[in-house]
Amino acid sequence: MVYLYGPAFCAQQGKVDISFNTDDNGKKGDGFDNVVRTVSLQSNQKLLVGGDYLNLNGTKCQYLTRLNPDGSIDETWDTGTGFNGKIYTSCIQPDGKIIVGGSFTSFNGISCGRLIRLNMDGSYDAAFDTTIAVNTGIIYNICLYRDGRIIITGSFTKYNNITVNRVACILSDGSLDSSFNTGSGSSANITNANVMSDGRILLTGNFSIFNTIAANRIVCLLPNGKVDTGFNTGSGFNEDVNAVVVQSDGKIIIGGKFTSYNGSITNRLVRLNQDGTIDNDFVTGTGFTGDAVQVIKNDSFGNIMVGGSFTGFYNGVAVNRICLLNSDGSLQTNFDVDSGPGSGSILTLANDSENFWYVGGSFSVFDSQNQGRLVKISKDGEREEAYLSTGVGFDNSVLKVLPLLDKSTVVLGNFQNFNGNFSSRIARVLADGSYDATFNSGQLGANNMIKSGALQLDGRIIFGGNFTKYNGAAFNRIIRVLPDGAIDNTFNVGSGFNGQIYSIAIQPDEKIIVAGNFTSYNGTPVGRIIRLLQSGLRDLSFDIGVGADGIIEAILIQPDGKILVGGRFDSFNGNSSHRLIRLNSIGSIDSDFSVGAGFDKNVYAIGLQSDQKIIVGGSFLSYSGIPQKRIARLNADGSLDSFFDNGVGFNKGDVRVILIQPDDRILVGGTFSGTYKSNTALRLIRLQKSGDYDISFKSELNNSLFTMGFTTDHKLIIGGSFNSISGVSKHRIARVKLCLDGTVWDGNSWSNGFPSLAKATEFRGNYESLTSVNICSCFIDEGKQVTLLNGNTLGVELSYTGKGILVLEDSASFYQSDDDVVNTGIVYVKRNSTPIRKSDYTYWSSPVDLQKLIDVSPKSHLEKFYSYNYDDKNWKKENPLNYMSVGKGYIFQGPQDYSETVPLKFEATFKGIPNNGKIEIKSGVADTFNLIGNPYPSALDGDIFLLANKSKIKGTLYFWTHNTPITRYKYTSDDYAVYNLLGGVGTRKSETSVINETVPDGTIATGQAFFTNSKGSETVEFTNSMRLIGRNSTFFKQPDRNSMSVFKNRIERHRIWLNFHNNEGSFKQILIGYIDGATNQYDTDYDAESLNGNQFVNFYSRIENKKLVIQGRALPFVENDSIILGYETAFAGEFNLSIDREDEYFKKGNVFLVDKKIKKRHNLRQGAYSFSSDAGTFNERFVLHFIDETLTIKDFSEKNPDVFISVEDRIIKVISTQDIISQITVFDILGKQLYRKENVESLEFQLPKFNSNHQIVIVKVILGSRKIVTRKILL
Repeated sequence: MVYLYGPAFCAQQGKVDISFNTDDNGKKGDGFDNVVRTVSLQSNQKLLVGGDYLNLNGTKCQYLTRLNPDGSIDETWDTGTGFNGKIYTSCIQPDGKIIVGGSFTSFNGISCGRLIRLNMDGSYDAAFDTTIAVNTGIIYNICLYRDGRIIITGSFTKYNNITVNRVACILSDGSLDSSFNTGSGSSANITNANVMSDGRILLTGNFSIFNTIAANRIVCLLPNGKVDTGFNTGSGFNEDVNAVVVQSDGKIIIGGKFTSYNGSITNRLVRLNQDGTIDNDFVTGTGFTGDAVQVIKNDSFGNIMVGGSFTGFYNGVAVNRICLLNSDGSLQTNFDVDSGPGSGSILTLANDSENFWYVGGSFSVFDSQNQGRLVKISKDGEREEAYLSTGVGFDNSVLKVLPLLDKSTVVLGNFQNFNGNFSSRIARVLADGSYDATFNSGQLGANNMIKSGALQLDGRIIFGGNFTKYNGAAFNRIIRVLPDGAIDNTFNVGSGFNGQIYSIAIQPDEKIIVAGNFTSYNGTPVGRIIRLLQSGLRDLSFDIGVGADGIIEAILIQPDGKILVGGRFDSFNGNSSHRLIRLNSIGSIDSDFSVGAGFDKNVYAIGLQSDQKIIVGGSFLSYSGIPQKRIARLNADGSLDSFFDNGVGFNKGDVRVILIQPDDRILVGGTFSGTYKSNTALRLIRLQKSGDYDISFKSELNNSLFTMGFTTDHKLIIGGSFNSISGVSKHRIARVKLCLDGTVWDGNSWSNGFPSLAKATEFRGNYESLTSVNICSCFIDEGKQVTLLNGNTLGVELSYTGKGILVLEDSASFYQSDDDVVNTGIVYVKRNSTPIRKSDYTYWSSPVDLQKLIDVSPKSHLEKFYSYNYDDKNWKKENPLNYMSVGKGYIFQGPQDYSETVPLKFEATFKGIPNNGKIEIKSGVADTFNLIGNPYPSALDGDIFLLANKSKIKGTLYFWTHNTPITRYKYTSDDYAVYNLLGGVGTRKSETSVINETVPDGTIATGQAFFTNSKGSETVEFTNSMRLIGRNSTFFKQPDRNSMSVFKNRIERHRIWLNFHNNEGSFKQILIGYIDGATNQYDTDYDAESLNGNQFVNFYSRIENKKLVIQGRALPFVENDSIILGYETAFAGEFNLSIDREDEYFKKGNVFLVDKKIKKRHNLRQGAYSFSSDAGTFNERFVLHFIDETLTIKDFSEKNPDVFISVEDRIIKVISTQDIISQITVFDILGKQLYRKENVESLEFQLPKFNSNHQIVIVKVILGSRKIVTRKILL
C-alpha cells in the first residue's frame, strides 16, 4: 500500500458532518460555556452578551456576541476574530454605538487597552482611539455622562499612561478628560459608576478611602471629579457594594454583601435619598439572609429586579438568587421562577419592550433545566422555553457508540435524554442522527451508567456498566437486549456482577469477554475479567486464576485469539505486570509477551495495527522506564517499538480511546487539551501509521472524547462530554468526515483497488475513461488529465486538489455535498448548447471561478456579450474580457463562423476551480427580473432552490430555448420555457416517441442561466443541498421517475397542459393544476406570469388581470371550477386548442372548452378545438371547465325539503333545517365560479350582495353529511 496523504491532498478531513442530527444546529443546547457578565439590549431588541465564554450551544463566539430576539446568533454581527480576553461591561450610546470594557487587549487584531467602541454592526469604530487606554487591571463598569463623556471604573491605575486610580472620565474620541480630577482616587476596586439626575457621579465598590477621604464603599463626586462632601454616607457600608441603580426620581437603590449602612441594619439592599440618607419608605424588612446581591435593574413600571448569589430568605420569604420587588421594596409574590438557578450567581439583567427579562450569570441550570448562563423569563418569572432551550443531543456523557449495518447507531452512556426524548443511558439514533423512537419504546432504560457494549452478529447487543436495573427489572451491571432494545430473556446472568463493568468484547466464536472492577459473577469469585457463553453462563475453560489486582479498563482480542488487557492493575494472577498484559485464549498469561516494568500510570485504550503492533494509550508518562507520554507502540512481544515516532507525546490530559483505520492510521481521542509533538491536540487527533502527527486531519473538541466507531458508509461516529467540534454545535455525539483508506492510479493500475467512498483517490497518471464513482477526496498530479465520460458523476465527499486537470464531458457531473469544502484543483467543464445559429443567443452561467466571458466562446462577436441590469430593467453590454461573476447569468451570440440558417450545437468549455458551497447573489427590488444561473458543475434541484428562496423571489423560473426544428415553419419562434412548483411548460408540442426537451422538469443543468422575479432587494442563495447527483444532461430533459425530488413525491397535484398552435409552426403552452398550498387567487409560488418571448402568439389563463402561463389552484379539486383563457396573435388565421398531456387524475373525466365568441362548447377529450381568429388580443374568449354546464333539469328540479335557498335584493340566503352547511359555491350559467365559502359549519348562512342584476346563477350546497343540493336561481 502506498500512503498518499499530504496536506494539500487530504485537507479538510476531521470536519463535523452538519447533516447529522440537524436539530443540534447551535440554536439550542447547553447555552454559554462560561460566565455571562453583561447583557445590553439594542433598540432593535437584539441582545449583546459579553463574558468569559468561548461558545454558545457549541458554536464558537468568544467573549461577545449578539443574539436575535429568538435567541439565535445574529449572523449579521461581524466582529471578525473578536476579542482576546473577557468582557465585563457594555454600554449602548444614544447613537447606537457600543462601548465595551473588560480585560482584553485586542479586538479583531487591533490593539485596544481594555476599552473599545464598536459600530452597531460589530465593526471597530476607529474614531474612538483606545490603542493605549488601560494597560493593566480590569474595567468593570462603563456609564455615560449626559454631555457625551464616558465614566469608566475598575481595578486599573492608569489611562493612556496617566495615573487615574480606578476611575476616569473619557471624551467621545477616547482621550482622557483632564478636567475630571479625582486626586489620588481609590486604592481598591471601584465596581460601579452611576450618574445622578443633577450630574453628580456615584461610585461604589470595595474601597474605604477616596482621594484621602474616608468613604466606605460609596462616594459621590461632583461633575469635575471632586468629592461631594454634602452627600452624607456617615460610616458607609460594612461590606462590598456590587450593584447600584439610580431611579428616575433620583433615589438610589444599592445592593451587595453588606449588612449595615451608616450604622443601620440593611441586609444586602437599601435605598438612599439624593443626599445619602436612608429612604425609610423603602421597606426591605429583614432583607436578604444569604450571600450577596450582584445586580439591580428597574423596569418601566417601577418594579425592581434583584439578582445575585443570595439564597435563603428576603424579609422572611424564601428566595433563590433572583426576585422582583415592588417600588416600595416589598416582594412581588406573583413572581415565581420555580426552582430558579441551580447554582452560581446572577450577574446581569436586561428588560425588553415586552417586559421580558434577560437574566445572565454563572448558573448552568435554571428551573431544573440546562440553561447555560442566560435565560429569558416573563414578568411573572416563567422561563421562556424556546429561548436558548436545551433538548438537543445527549444531556450527559456518551461513553460507547455501536454503529449498526443500517447506518444507525446504538449509543450508551450516562445520559437520560436525546433531542428531548427520554432515553435513559441507552438510545438508538438513525442514520441522519435523529432519534429512533422504535428502540426500547416506552421503557425505562437503565437506572445507572452504561459504560461499554458489544454487538453480536445476530444484531443482539450486550452491554454493561454500573446499573442494577433495566426497564424496571433487576440486572446487575450486564444484560443482553434484542435488536429493538427489549430484554433478551435467553441470556441468564443470575445475580450478575458485584462491581462496575468497564469493557466488553466478543470473540469470533461469539463467546463474550467482560472486564471491569468486579470480584464476583453470579455469586462466584472472579478477578475482574471473565468469559461468558452465549447463554450467559460462565465459561469455565477460561481460567485466569486470581485475575487482576486493579481495575481493567480495556480489552482487545487479537486475530490469533490472544487477549490484550489494560487498566490500573499492577499484577495479574500474582504476576507483576503493570497496567498491561496479554492472555492466551484460555485465560492463562502469555509468556511470550513481556512488559518489563510496564507503565507507570493507567492504560485506558488499546489498538492493533495490521502488522500486529500494539498502540496503547492512557495517563502514563513512561513504559519500562522509557519516557512515553500517554501513547506508545509495542511490538508483538511487548517490547517498545522505537520506530514509533511519537516524540514528546501529549503534554497533558489522557488518551481514552484509540481506533485504527484500515490504512493503519491512528485516531486518538481523550481528555488531552494541549499538544502532541508540539502540534495543537484538542481531544481528537489522527496520527500517521508511523506515529507522526497527521496534519491532513483537524478536529478540535471543547470537552472529553470517550468513544469512536466507523459507520458502514465510512464516517466516524464519536461520543463524549463535548458540545462543540471546531466551533460547530454537537452535543456529546457527532459524525466526522474523513478518509479511511486510499488508492493510487499510476497510469496502469490501482494500488489498492478501484476508488470508493472510503478512499482518498490519487491520480498519478492519465485516466481517459472514468465512470461514475463516489470517492472520499481527489488529487490529480501536475501534468495529468482525468476524463469523466458523458452522463457520469464523480462524487467527492471532501476536497479536490492537485495541479492536474479533471475534464467533465458534456452532461458529466462533479458533485459535492459539503458547503464548507474548499477546492484547489482545476476542471474543464464541457457543455453543449441546444442547436443554435450564428445570431442566436444562449444563456450561460459559469460553474467555475475566474472564468472569462471570451474564453467560453472566443469566436462570438465581441459586441454581443450581455448581462441583465435589474435596476435599469435592460440588457447591459459586457466587456468580453470580464470574469463571469459566480451565480450570475450572461447571454452571448453563437460563433461568427456558424450558419445563419443551419443550427448546430455549440460546445462551451469552462476552465477553473469548481465552485462549491454557499453562493449568494443580489437581486433587485420587488417585481424586477434577475438573470442568475446554476453556479455548480452539477445539476440543481429547482424545487429546493425555489423553496429555499421563497421569501426572496417569486416561485417561477424562466429558461430561454431555441425552437429550431429541421423544417422551418413560418411562425416558429424562440421562447421561454417556464417552471414552478406545479410543473413546467415547454415551447413545442410533446411527441409520444420523443422526449420534449423544451419542458423543464425542475432540473437546472450545469451552465444554465435563467430569469427569476424578485420579491424585494434580497440576496438569492445557492447551497449544496440543492445539488443533484446526475441528471445533468441537455437542458430540460425529462427526469427518471425514480429520481424526482422529495418535494414532488410528497405533494398532491393534478395537472393538465394545453397547447395553442397552428399548422405553420406557431405554438404556446400553458399548465393548469391543483396543488396543496395554492389558492384560487394569485399566488406567487404557484402562478407564473407570462414572460412571453414568442414574437407571433401568446396563450395564457387569467386571474386578477394577470396573464399566467402556469396557474395553480386550490385543492381539493372541485368539478365546477372554471378558468378563463386568453390569447394574443400577431396575424389572422386558423388555430387549434388541444390537450398536450395530463396527470392520471384528469384522464377520468371530460375537459370542456367554451368559446364565448361564437357560443360553442367543445369537449377537448374528443380532440383539438379549431377556430378562426383575427390578429389582436382576446383576453376572455375561452372558458375551461370540467362538467357540462348545460346541467340537466333533474339536477335543479330535485328538491330537498330540508334546505331552503332564497334571494332578495341580490342577497342569497341558505337555510338547512337538519344538517349543518359545510360549503356553498355559486356559478354562472357557463360554469364560472362566482363565489365560494368553505367551512360554513352553520345551519344558516347569508352570502354577500352580488353586483349583477337579472343573472341566472347556480347555487351548490354541500352538507355536513356530504349530501349535495343544487338550485338555479335568478338574482
